[in-house]
Amino acid sequence: MVTTSLPRAGMSPLMVLSSGLLFGYSTGAVAGVLEALTPAFDLSLNAQQLFVAALPGAAFIGAVAAGPLSSRIGRRRAMAATFILAIAGCLLTATQPGLVTLLAARLLIGIAVGISAMIAPMYAAEITPARHRGAVVGLFQLAVTLGILGAYAAPLLLVPEVHWALILALGLIPAAAGLLVVCRLPESPRWLAAQGMQDAAKDAATWLGIAAEMGSEGVGTPRARGPLWPLLTRGRTGAVLVLCSALFVLQNLSGIDAILYYAPHIFQQLGYAAGPSAFAATFGIGLLNVLATLVALRYVDRAGRRPLLILGCTAMAAGLAIVVGAAALDWPWLSLAGLGLYIAAFAISLGPLPYVLMSELFPTAIRETGIAAASAASWLFNMLVAFVFLSMVEWIGLAGVISLFLLVCLLALAVCYACVPETRGRSLETIEADVLANAPLRAVGGGLSD
Repeated sequence: MVTTSLPRAGMSPLMVLSSGLLFGYSTGAVAGVLEALTPAFDLSLNAQQLFVAALPGAAFIGAVAAGPLSSRIGRRRAMAATFILAIAGCLLTATQPGLVTLLAARLLIGIAVGISAMIAPMYAAEITPARHRGAVVGLFQLAVTLGILGAYAAPLLLVPEVHWALILALGLIPAAAGLLVVCRLPESPRWLAAQGMQDAAKDAATWLGIAAEMGSEGVGTPRARGPLWPLLTRGRTGAVLVLCSALFVLQNLSGIDAILYYAPHIFQQLGYAAGPSAFAATFGIGLLNVLATLVALRYVDRAGRRPLLILGCTAMAAGLAIVVGAAALDWPWLSLAGLGLYIAAFAISLGPLPYVLMSELFPTAIRETGIAAASAASWLFNMLVAFVFLSMVEWIGLAGVISLFLLVCLLALAVCYACVPETRGRSLETIEADVLANAPLRAVGGGLSD
């Protein structure tokens, strides 16, 4: 058995927190150093986009590998390997290498981020009591926002032209902390049960305090094995895969990645001076992101997943409409307010909730594969936005690009209203039974009836 001096209830949140911080800081740090890296390495516009897209591109590879990896060696070992990979990439970055070596380091970190973004929410969902599952899995998005905030603060505290390597390498801190935490956690009892390790599964479930809710059907039931297609055609499993993948695609195409990677550039386009003014506005948006995510964590297990998604997508569209109007009127303060509304709404809806839903909806037999596919779709479109955003702004202008993001938010609202079920407070076993019984998608978990 795993022993630890830390309170057992706090181990899962600490693992999620470390993973999210690594994700947020590693992806957000590029915003503060891109202007310094451009002259240092003589980067063209396309080279800038390629550098930014390198990490999400590598994360796509990590997401694809995450399912088979966690299925074969377990969630705990896969997370440990992920943190070790990130540590190696950060240490390499800290040496202030040349461009090729720096890209290699970013690729290592990206693979680690892609794997952890898929496994950490799933692992947390499997080891957390149902009454706290939404908040704990949603903590991943809070940690992401905290990591982004730290990345936005770094250029205000350090001179990017001098300390760009240090700014990029500070992801070492959450990676090392995560490795220490995950080494003290037990393996997921649901993964152990799926491998036929009944005694180990029962011990882990008891240690985690979830044995009662798993019940005799949840512990000690080996995973059904076989070809992928029959698993996808069982009940509503295929519909769950489509829904979760669609939520992540909409999340990335809604504009959040453009703001994450290019915030200082966006604020300069909206009328803010380059340097401290643009960085300060960027930090303000990052702070609002954190505060709004705290609100989401408070209400995700009270208000539920579906109401927050519908409310959030509506407010995101309204915020982006304000930005478009402000750009036309040349009112920088109004554009900042519109982006603030958009960020706050994203933080209570399309930010955390796709992670919560994907960790809940996939049946055990396909959980790793399904979550990996949804995560891979997320990173693929993340990379796409990173690679084309600056070119799109040159082509149709910032207001035109923001208008496209606005249309995506409206599409996300329609999808959430039509398809998303309510799963708060339901055990994973109850949700799985509904999915396999071919219950209407919106009624999965018993939260809604069509």
